[in-house]
Amino acid sequence: MLFEKIQLERDEKIIKIAHKHWFVFVSQALSIATVAVAPLLGWLAVGFLTQQQSSSIDINLVKYTPYFVYFYSFWLLINWMTLAHIWVTHHLDIWVITNRRIVVIDQVSLFRRKIGSFRLEKLQDVNIEINGMLATFLHYGIIEAETASNNSDAEFRSTHMPNPRGLKATILKVADDLMEEHSAVQSQRKGLQ
Repeated sequence: MLFEKIQLERDEKIIKIAHKHWFVFVSQALSIATVAVAPLLGWLAVGFLTQQQSSSIDINLVKYTPYFVYFYSFWLLINWMTLAHIWVTHHLDIWVITNRRIVVIDQVSLFRRKIGSFRLEKLQDVNIEINGMLATFLHYGIIEAETASNNSDAEFRSTHMPNPRGLKATILKVADDLMEEHSAVQSQRKGLQ
């Protein structure tokens, strides 16, 4: 997997890996399935309406069936590729939280991704946003981590992340543990001097 290729530092451990919420993929997949089936349903409806005794439409769909099968197969191929693209984008958008840093991988398109990371010492703030009734019931939302940097990319933001409260709590706990570790090392150094 992609997160296994992340070069970890010595004594660095992965604490949590967070993908986007499952509902995002399911809702997009259902939309694609609806769009994929719509032409077939239309073809069947026209066929049914032309078969009726009271129909004034005189169309013989049998002679157009090979054309429909050809174009409908092409339509299904396009929908299948779109579904595959959505799955890849969904599966490869991740947050990797380690005991030293956070790595954010944003799969922009099929062959384009943005990978950013920041050390937990530079973490300034973690904000979450849960918008709407559905997001509240399914426990997903927006998570945003701000760092102490002059860079315009000092903000890491992802939408549709599952359990943003728990993710924020994990990040803050790991950051607090790291700060306590640094404080202990500093006091040991002062004690040795």
